[in-house]
Amino acid sequence: MKPNLSGVVGAILLGLVSAAGADLKSDIEKVLRDKALTGARVGIQVARLGATADEDRVVFSHNAATPLTPASNMKLVTTAAALETLGPDFRFRTLLVRRGEDLILVGDGDPTFGDLELLKRVNWGVTTVFEKWAGELKRLGRNSVGNVLVDDSVFDEVFLHPRWPADQQASRYVAQVGGMNLNFNCVDVVVRGRTAGSAAGFSLVPPTRYVKVSNSCTSGGQNAVWLNRAAGGNSITLRGSCPVNQTVQTSVTIHDPPMFAATVLAETLAGAEIKVTGKVGRDRTVRALVTGRKPAEAYAVIAAHETPIAQVLARANKESRNLYAEALCKRVGYAASGESGSWASGTAAAAAVLRRAGAEPEQFKLDDGCGLSRENAVSASALVSLLRHAHRAAWREVYVNSLAIGGVDGTLDDRFTGDLKGRVLAKSGYINAVSTLSGYLKTKDGTWYAFSILINNPRGSGKPIHEAIVKAIDQNKP
Repeated sequence: MKPNLSGVVGAILLGLVSAAGADLKSDIEKVLRDKALTGARVGIQVARLGATADEDRVVFSHNAATPLTPASNMKLVTTAAALETLGPDFRFRTLLVRRGEDLILVGDGDPTFGDLELLKRVNWGVTTVFEKWAGELKRLGRNSVGNVLVDDSVFDEVFLHPRWPADQQASRYVAQVGGMNLNFNCVDVVVRGRTAGSAAGFSLVPPTRYVKVSNSCTSGGQNAVWLNRAAGGNSITLRGSCPVNQTVQTSVTIHDPPMFAATVLAETLAGAEIKVTGKVGRDRTVRALVTGRKPAEAYAVIAAHETPIAQVLARANKESRNLYAEALCKRVGYAASGESGSWASGTAAAAAVLRRAGAEPEQFKLDDGCGLSRENAVSASALVSLLRHAHRAAWREVYVNSLAIGGVDGTLDDRFTGDLKGRVLAKSGYINAVSTLSGYLKTKDGTWYAFSILINNPRGSGKPIHEAIVKAIDQNKP
């Protein structure tokens, strides 16, 4: 007797049809019933990107018009505004200028300058550029200089955003923002444990007298090194404990980044046996005189250091470095206004880009460039409009390449590691009670989707929610 397979085959076919025709709306709505979202505010939009803008189609929306706190998804707006305003070929250009006996360091807001975390990848140190400049001065026969000054007029002199967390100002992710930056505007402190019970030793990177360290850290016990900086100054407290015969490295922010950079330049010159006979100071008149169409004859550009914008974008988006996003924000403000870049002018320029992308003005409010301020508010619809705009912009390739790749690099290196690996290009975001993810998904058949998932006040991590929704898009391909 032959077995009756019709029921079995029918059940299999029904399952295949059900899977193939699974509904994106019902799948995402199932995710939204997760207990982690009880009491949370959630905004989601997903758009299928066609061959032209007219062929784009929104395939899912949930509370998409409501502005929510974006956290670091704010960097998507800032970096897009930078590319649209400055262009993909823009280069930050920091100058060393001579005026008589004086040297002037003319900043361009470059956040990479002397950033040890970045430069050690190419075996450079914090002061490598300054050392090269000292060598050039000696080659020119200059063994002494007068004053060492800094012109940071490309940005205003508001170094710390007024709505960033006041109790975290010594932390690296709350570094101040200057028209001239150095080493992420931090001092790295290398603490060394000695004989148990004795005072721990320490050294500074870069070695500088710009900060004063009060050290009560002891040798022995567990690693419990603690650093703090008094607000508004450069007095640093080092305390806690460091294990015997071990080294612990940590960082603390500095106040007034341009003066920090000028001080380290003067110290580097002195270390290269170039005598500094004057003082370290600030002169915000030089940039206009040396970068105009007809540079003033009294000023000579001795050296220049350039950084392509693509390098800055990648650190802002892939690695989510706040200083980098804020430097872009203020640099955009300078380019758009013709005056010293500020948070007001930078966010105004970014808002203009959002509007050109099709975002409704009532769906966003911008307060900084990185998303640390809780006064930022952006809707999922506004972010998807921006992503759609970027997808067809002349600078698309640079923008997309700056995003973290799921399962590969940046802040997404340990997410989307399975079947989605390499096909999610996005920006994650997190501050207390905020978890966000926005970007692109490329399906295996080559279709692109733009998505934004904004979660405010989740219970626990919002990451599983993000990943379930992106997986639903990929499986349904509406």
